[in-house]
Amino acid sequence: MPLISCPECGRQISTQAEACPQCGHPNQPAKQLPAGPRCYACSAAATTRCQSCGKLSCALHLQSIYVPHNQGGAYELRCESCYSTAMVWKVIGGIIFAIVLFFVLMFFLGALR
Repeated sequence: MPLISCPECGRQISTQAEACPQCGHPNQPAKQLPAGPRCYACSAAATTRCQSCGKLSCALHLQSIYVPHNQGGAYELRCESCYSTAMVWKVIGGIIFAIVLFFVLMFFLGALR
C-alpha cells in the first residue's frame, strides 16, 4: 500500500485513506455529481419527464396511470403531484357515475310501479 504525505499535517497516510487519521484532512477528492439535469424530487439524474407537466424526473419518482383520451386511452408516466391529481379526478368521476346511476335506477323503478 503506497503512502503519501498529508498536505495538512505532513504525516504519512495511505493513498486509499479517505481522510488523514491524525488531523482528518480529506485525502480523496470530493465526489462530483455527474453533469446534466436532475430529478425534481432527489439528486439522481433525470431520465424522463412527467407526461402531464413536463417535470424532469428519475424513474423512482414517476408513476404509471391509465388516462382516457377521446375514443381510447393510454398509460402515462406522471410525477407525484400530477399522479395524485389524476387519482382525485378518477375518484370524483366514480362518485358522479354512482350518483347518476342511482338516479337513473330510481327513475326506472318509479316508472315500473
